Amino acid sequence: MSRILLATLDYPPQQGGVARYLWALKQTFSKDVDVLYWIKTPTRMQLFQELTSCSGGYESIWVNHILPVGTTAYLSKFVTRKPYVVFLHGMDFDLARRNTWKRFLTRRILKGAKRVVTNSYALAREVQAFVRIQEPIVVHPSVADVFVRASHATPLVSNQSTITLLTVSRLVERKGHIKVLEAIRDIPNVQYIIVGDGPYYGKIFYRIKDLQLETRVRIIRSASDEELPRIYQSADIFVMPTEKREFDREGFGIVYLEAQLFGLPVIASDHPGIDEAIVDKVTGFLIEEDQLTLRKAIIRLVNDRKLRERMGSFGRDYVLAGFTREKQFSKLKELL
Repeated sequence: MSRILLATLDYPPQQGGVARYLWALKQTFSKDVDVLYWIKTPTRMQLFQELTSCSGGYESIWVNHILPVGTTAYLSKFVTRKPYVVFLHGMDFDLARRNTWKRFLTRRILKGAKRVVTNSYALAREVQAFVRIQEPIVVHPSVADVFVRASHATPLVSNQSTITLLTVSRLVERKGHIKVLEAIRDIPNVQYIIVGDGPYYGKIFYRIKDLQLETRVRIIRSASDEELPRIYQSADIFVMPTEKREFDREGFGIVYLEAQLFGLPVIASDHPGIDEAIVDKVTGFLIEEDQLTLRKAIIRLVNDRKLRERMGSFGRDYVLAGFTREKQFSKLKELL
């Protein structure tokens, strides 16, 4: 039996950054970590009963989602005496501080943890400002092994008469798709590929029609990890100007790493966490959340091929030097 039980509500085949993050963790420590994954969120009592009964043969419990899974690990520790480690990402931490009771409970859970792991230095600083605990271990998201292998393939020859912008993300308002559509409306010789699906699909679809961009914009609602590398290779610029909401934000943005891995300069909002995935003015541009700044950044990259190539080359080196699975998740060896 493995030594560690990873308990989570987010794991493949679910899509998204958190699921990928935990999959990379499992790949790195496949012999040491078993996964307890709930497809549907159980009741608190079910969580407690299952985690308590399953934890007997393990030395430690690692949990994602501080509420409610972290709560269960905290309570079950009084029964099982098993230490637990909390993995935090930005939105999870925001939701855990929505009211006085949740803030109180979150402090107790974090104080009771053996260690806390965050996905950015920015989040680690937020946690330490919120509660006095040992400095969190920062493990950034990493690019998938299959993407690293694919990035060594011969790149596609791009059509230099047309510049292709790309966004890969869930289709929700805060990702900024419509801002990009409005920015490129009057920029000639630019096309835009959107990869992803979600509740904002209809609004994006009809905004494309309103702006008469049907011949220049394509939405790919589903793409596998085998298909995505070729999509990245077909693009010239990656753009995702996210917005911060009260209980929803881009805490890091693994797609920025993926894009840089394939040599794309990136345009992103200048938010804490995101600035750890991108080196401003070196691998891309970190911009304010206004339309004019976005448009200027797009135009600059569209009109300067040498700048695109230079940023793309720096970006690829940056990712391979620091954001492979082995480089990031090896930081957790001290917890084994």
